[in-house]
Amino acid sequence: MLPFYYVLAASVALFAIGIAGIATNKHFIVIMLGVELMLVASMVAVIGYFSYVSVPSPSGIVLLFAIWAIAAVEVIAIVAFYVYMKYIDFDFDVTKLSKLKW
Repeated sequence: MLPFYYVLAASVALFAIGIAGIATNKHFIVIMLGVELMLVASMVAVIGYFSYVSVPSPSGIVLLFAIWAIAAVEVIAIVAFYVYMKYIDFDFDVTKLSKLKW
């Protein structure tokens, strides 16, 4: 069994990669993938923590389901925005999002 700090270090590394993806890119899809990577990193940390706790608690399972639900909603939003932006023949540069008029 791996020590907990290995799992936590992997989670921190994934979270840092997600933040770097958000901070350095202007492409919408890459930014959303960075956010998704940050959610995966939080799930890794939660799973790692609750696997090392001697008494499992139902709050960890509820937290995991909440993170999964947020990730699923984010994927649905990414697909909807992507389809809409392709429909209006829009560039995926987030600096040009002010051109989206309803």
